[in-house]
Amino acid sequence: MKKTLVLLALSLLLLCSVYATGTNEATRTGAEKQVVTLRISHNMDFTTIPEAVVDAAARVNARYEKEGKPITIAFEKDYQTIDWTEYQNNIVFAHKINDAPDIFAMSDPAGLIKAGLLLDLTDMVNANSSKFVKNVFAAATENGRIYAFPPDLPVRVIYYNKNVLKTIGWSDAEILALPKRIQSGEFKFEDFLSLCKEVVEKGGAKYGLSHRPGAGSDFLDILNVLGGQYYDEKGSLVFDEQGLTRFFKMTYDNANVTKITPPNLNQMGWTTINTMVGTGESFAYYGPIYSCSYVASAAKLTNEQFAAQEEFVLFPASKYSEKPFVVAAPQYIGISSKTKYPEICLDLFAELANGSSDLLARHAAKINSLSSVIAANNDPQMATNPIIKDVAYLADYAVTVPSIYGIATYRSELFKQIVALELGQTTPEKAVADMKVQIRLNVKDVVFK
Repeated sequence: MKKTLVLLALSLLLLCSVYATGTNEATRTGAEKQVVTLRISHNMDFTTIPEAVVDAAARVNARYEKEGKPITIAFEKDYQTIDWTEYQNNIVFAHKINDAPDIFAMSDPAGLIKAGLLLDLTDMVNANSSKFVKNVFAAATENGRIYAFPPDLPVRVIYYNKNVLKTIGWSDAEILALPKRIQSGEFKFEDFLSLCKEVVEKGGAKYGLSHRPGAGSDFLDILNVLGGQYYDEKGSLVFDEQGLTRFFKMTYDNANVTKITPPNLNQMGWTTINTMVGTGESFAYYGPIYSCSYVASAAKLTNEQFAAQEEFVLFPASKYSEKPFVVAAPQYIGISSKTKYPEICLDLFAELANGSSDLLARHAAKINSLSSVIAANNDPQMATNPIIKDVAYLADYAVTVPSIYGIATYRSELFKQIVALELGQTTPEKAVADMKVQIRLNVKDVVFK
């Protein structure tokens, strides 16, 4: 009897052992088959942004496997080409019906932040703060918290034609030294305007300085150069009468006194202006580096040919501003505050800032941009792009502007006055007064100084 009981006990023990082993194996097998499908949405071109996220996931999957995490990340893609306002409205609606993508592009981080639709990225960013270019999160920050990730760092600069300088008698050494003189603060904006005038007077180019033919933020950069202010530390719109007066006087003088800018520039259109810049008919231009491809194409040049003739430099300091700078206008991607997989999404963004920064370099090199991640700016892929291969240092001087309520109206009213000033139809003082009236009427909570 005793022997029978012992045998029975051993049998039960063996059965339990087999059952437990089978259960563990089933758990592991089931876990290995766990696939987390993230929905990623993008708008317009530059699909190298979402593809960087997707490719980073493959590396995270490999890391998870090594770490024994039973997770495989997959994606459902939704790439669109629609108006940005419509796209962002669709994102808002998708959140209302609980059908939002996990990761998505955006045109206005501030609006989505205020609506509570973006996951807080602050801890992830702080943990990787040494990886990022300084101040790249300004437009995605609210009350000290960060809500969106900048996959690139497009910068606005001044660029000019080196061949034109050669034509007016500059030596190779002088041409080579000019960017560093601007960088050091020795060669100021007033000197640059004088150079533009000299170029025209000596027949090096028909025009000395050109700009975009429509409202935009490019003009605000020159306002900053001249010591003008259009926002404060709180992100409020500022109407700076003295700064605007200086900017409007420069604008008027360029077209009507020194005549380095054509008075009818704003009626010329993009193709004409791009051709002028690309052929050297205009010595200098201020705007984003990424637009160089359009300029080169208009002048029937390759990017390599255009880069060989052109120099991309900082906005110089002036007697009204302390130091040179460039202005960065990053694109942003975010994580839905309603995602079921916040940790995985955050892990993907952290991966892009670290081991997969080369994927951001791939994107930046494709669109003639710098990167928000320091390592990406030093990636070999950047060296293959003739436009940006020698300007990584510009990232150290980048200023990122916060979201500003009323800035669209400000830009529009500013441009109206620019057109009238260049045509000689108004004065700098009247332009300031007229613009002030419109800003008072159409924008709330403006700081007037």
